[in-house]
Amino acid sequence: MKRLIWNKHTKLVLKHLAGWFCIVAGVIMLITPGQGILTILIGVFLLADEVPMFGRLKLRIQHRFPKTADYVHRKGEQLRAKFHHKD
Repeated sequence: MKRLIWNKHTKLVLKHLAGWFCIVAGVIMLITPGQGILTILIGVFLLADEVPMFGRLKLRIQHRFPKTADYVHRKGEQLRAKFHHKD
């Protein structure tokens, strides 16, 4: 079996799949038990760099809730530092 090539396109496709999956799962969780709004926001924040509409929404959320946005940003940086692999 061939090894998956981890280039920028592969990472972009996986990021889009994860973001859209979170959004769809969040919408489903709005009518079923679960954390629907939180899951949708995770998907929006994942896709904010690539989809302009989600980028604008992310900025509005960060402007409206600055303390929460700072907390999420710090936690994201901690996770990135923990799992970042030098190529």
